[in-house]
Amino acid sequence: MSSMNNKGFISRTHESERDKIGLGERGWITLLCLVCLVVIFSDLGGTALFEPDEGRNAEKAREILLLGDWVTPYENFLTTLDKPMFLYWFVALSFKIFGISEWSARLPSALAALGTMFLVYRFARLHLGLWEALWSCLILVTSFEFFSFSRIVIFDMTLTFFISLALFAFYAALSGDQKHAGLNYVLMYAAMGAGTLVKGPIAVIIPAMVIFCYLFLTHQWLLIKKRMTPLLGAAIYLSIVAPWYLWMDWRNPGYLKYFFWQEHFFRFATPDFGRNKSWYYFFVVIGAGFAPWSPLLLLTIKDQWKRGFNDANLFLVLWAALPFIFFSLSNAKLPQYILPIFPALAILTGQTIAIRFSGPANKEKWILYIPWSVTLALILYFLLGSAWPQLLPNEIRLAVSQQLAAVAIYGAIISGIYGSYLFGMRKGIWREGAAYLCACIGIALFLLLSEQIVKAASFHRTAKTLAAESAPLIASDDQIVFYATYLEGVPFYLRIDRPIWLVETRRRAAPMTNSYLGMHRMVPAPGYGQVAFSP
Repeated sequence: MSSMNNKGFISRTHESERDKIGLGERGWITLLCLVCLVVIFSDLGGTALFEPDEGRNAEKAREILLLGDWVTPYENFLTTLDKPMFLYWFVALSFKIFGISEWSARLPSALAALGTMFLVYRFARLHLGLWEALWSCLILVTSFEFFSFSRIVIFDMTLTFFISLALFAFYAALSGDQKHAGLNYVLMYAAMGAGTLVKGPIAVIIPAMVIFCYLFLTHQWLLIKKRMTPLLGAAIYLSIVAPWYLWMDWRNPGYLKYFFWQEHFFRFATPDFGRNKSWYYFFVVIGAGFAPWSPLLLLTIKDQWKRGFNDANLFLVLWAALPFIFFSLSNAKLPQYILPIFPALAILTGQTIAIRFSGPANKEKWILYIPWSVTLALILYFLLGSAWPQLLPNEIRLAVSQQLAAVAIYGAIISGIYGSYLFGMRKGIWREGAAYLCACIGIALFLLLSEQIVKAASFHRTAKTLAAESAPLIASDDQIVFYATYLEGVPFYLRIDRPIWLVETRRRAAPMTNSYLGMHRMVPAPGYGQVAFSP
């Protein structure tokens, strides 16, 4: 037995005794990297862009290249100021390098997910151990919400990366080599600034509340003045954030007031944005979004309470709990809002699994049967749904029937993988290495199967089909008009170079679903005429 470190972590069985397969640390890291790359990048561009968010965000990035304007975002050649510009820059650069496609549109989110995986591995490896790091990364990349948003053109995966970078940099500055503490604090402030360019001040609010409460509970207030150099931090943060925000306000007077007051304070404090949900909404999101690992969260909470809180675990618990409470109090709720807590949840759950496997008793190994049972239960659900379609949601009924053979084959393979582990466990010939290998292969295969079903279903919630059927009928000088509706991805798929006319109705004054355009006068890009028309 060897002690983890001087911070009071539980003693663990020697790493080599737990690796019956004999891959070694480098081998397990290689396997983890392979699983992450396959899960995140496999057929990344195969699914059509979902309406409205993916179509809208990809089109905004395309219009950066079309208009040559890297300051003001446009949708259908109309000024839209509800989100900052940073993600659109990333997507536009991806378009510039790799061409315009679904794959290149999703590449920034996929890279942000990989970056977050690296940060999680590094934190868990340094402060907990090898197997904690391996399990944490596997849990994170195979949790359903993280997996899904790593493959979607949306802000929250990039935001999650920068929030994670800020928090990990803070903890590294606090607990690591003090020669590099100053550099880590600079990195923390810079990450907050970059996150603010992605989605606004939430990139400061989440790290600040975690850091504030951690320093309060650990009685380390003097660090703020002595080592964190808040004045330097403010200078670094403003040097990153201020140029674009001030330029935007100069070009679009009133932008700062709208963005910070309506898009943030009003969104949090009032139900005006139509996203008000019940107080327990995010409990449901965690249950579904952290699957197939979510049933282990109760066990993780129980074990954490019994073991007590050391520094690292207290930091992670605050990271998971405080944003969850904050967003639960908000009047605007969407599933992706709590994505930034997933790295902390994954590390805590990974630690629970690793500690269970550190003991000699086989009775502790049942913990993995839970996520495996979830994946098999979902496969069984798909199979039953093919026989009784009324069991399935309307959106995936046809897709499941089209992929029935794949569901059966994947189900048989995954069952065989899990069954082989159970056999080896009963014979006492396999330990944690075999469990990890089976989890990597089995859950990754399930996610690939799920992606095939989503791919088949995506064409029922996308503008791609309409654009493909319409394109042969549209001449280069034709004017496209939408009456009382709008599909965000149509300009993207048609690759048009001028606005679509939007004809309003008395019932619906703003056909576009963008919140800014729904509340403000539609201002076209310079050089373009009227876009919205009233009957």
